[in-house]
Amino acid sequence: MNQTDIKILKPENISDTDTNGGRVDLAAAVISGVKFNLLPRVTSTERADGVVRYRKAFIANMNQSGETAYGASVAISSPGNGEDRFYIKQATNTDTKLDIIEEDWTGCGLLAFNRTAGDTSIQVTFKSNDYTIKENALLIIKDDQGASHNIRTSQTAPCSTWSGNIATIQLDSQLPENFTAITTSVGVMIEAGDLVPSLQSVVVTSAGGGFDESLITLYNSGTEEDTYSITFDSSFSFHVSGVESGALGSGTTGSDYSPVNSKTGQPYFSIPVASWSGLFEAGNTITISTSPASAGFWIKEVVPAGCAHEPNNSFNLDWQID
Repeated sequence: MNQTDIKILKPENISDTDTNGGRVDLAAAVISGVKFNLLPRVTSTERADGVVRYRKAFIANMNQSGETAYGASVAISSPGNGEDRFYIKQATNTDTKLDIIEEDWTGCGLLAFNRTAGDTSIQVTFKSNDYTIKENALLIIKDDQGASHNIRTSQTAPCSTWSGNIATIQLDSQLPENFTAITTSVGVMIEAGDLVPSLQSVVVTSAGGGFDESLITLYNSGTEEDTYSITFDSSFSFHVSGVESGALGSGTTGSDYSPVNSKTGQPYFSIPVASWSGLFEAGNTITISTSPASAGFWIKEVVPAGCAHEPNNSFNLDWQID
């Protein structure tokens, strides 16, 4: 597994409407360092009136060799240098802006006071006091040299208390070294788990045909969030269509079937000859549902009314895998 195997990807739908979000677009990477590549430019009218904007993204395992990305997590690791505020929360593979529940938004702040190795609490200055900090949350502590460390919040509730915009956070273990105020950022990570494509369900509708789903191969950069219908035209030939992907072509039980995802060049899935058994009839069907090797998250930008123009405003996303 190489660093280049992990990508931050955009969703299929990008807008400010209720349909914003949805499935991952395996061909649309968020390019680091490119302006307005994830969030659009804030206009002067939006700065004057205020605006809240949402954008969905995915952390994705695009490893071509089928390796699993274990224990993936992603975080906002710098709060931005403008007056606007950035938040992050977990998403599903398919949710849209309409599905967003306004709770559990978290993010990043700056260390308020110097801390030394062995301390079991930190004070972090956020841009507002509405960031959620849960018990046993994974934190990323990052200095101005780019070095980062992980530590968890206390498992005892409440793990944080607020005084204005400063959160005092109790930790589950001791700080491993000294950290300097202002130049050290503290972000709350979204833990996505293992990034691996998965077979969600298989339904066989046939009196005499058999199908061994355990032999199906899925692909990190090919498998989509989709449901496919395999419909038999005869005892050995069939055609396949995905709810989202559309018609994928025909095949037979006498040869391996591997429809290629045109976005990436890898198959959506592969069905070997050995998966088939028994006797199928015309009209028999097999329904397969799959999920990709990715995990979604939402970014929210809050621009308060009267926000000053900041030409070099930006924030950082950091990801980690085990």
